[in-house]
Amino acid sequence: MRPFAAKTVMMAVLAFALAIPGQTMAAQTPPPPQIVTSMTPFDPNYKYLENGSAYLSYRGKGITSVWGETIATRRVDTVGIQLILQRWTGREWIDVYTGEKSETTDASRVNRTIDNLSVFTGYYYRVKSIHWITYGSTKEAGTRYSSTLLISD
Repeated sequence: MRPFAAKTVMMAVLAFALAIPGQTMAAQTPPPPQIVTSMTPFDPNYKYLENGSAYLSYRGKGITSVWGETIATRRVDTVGIQLILQRWTGREWIDVYTGEKSETTDASRVNRTIDNLSVFTGYYYRVKSIHWITYGSTKEAGTRYSSTLLISD
């Protein structure tokens, strides 16, 4: 095959591949280091703060949703959660959106959903979730992180 024809064929193949829906966009940064704290227990000395979790989902076109939940071992005075969307810069996680604190009284769990958060494609994101309970004079708190997600269209 002549050099000109080979280049033309290669360009046509590349253009076709880029036009296929669902193709993954290259990340703008190297991937973040993996963490293992997303499902680990809170302080084993805690009596009332049992579990906390957070999730990130991509809805397409630069829109995400975040969800999180705090679970106590029993009904407590207050149980709360705060969700923070973070983006990986290539060196560190930065907060790009901080949700309001959500707290419920006389309950054993609380959850929170935040929809329609705008993000930049090509970056890794995660949710940092802060969980707490109060019961009488006892206060227990902990932090969890969702798995990371490369946002691409």
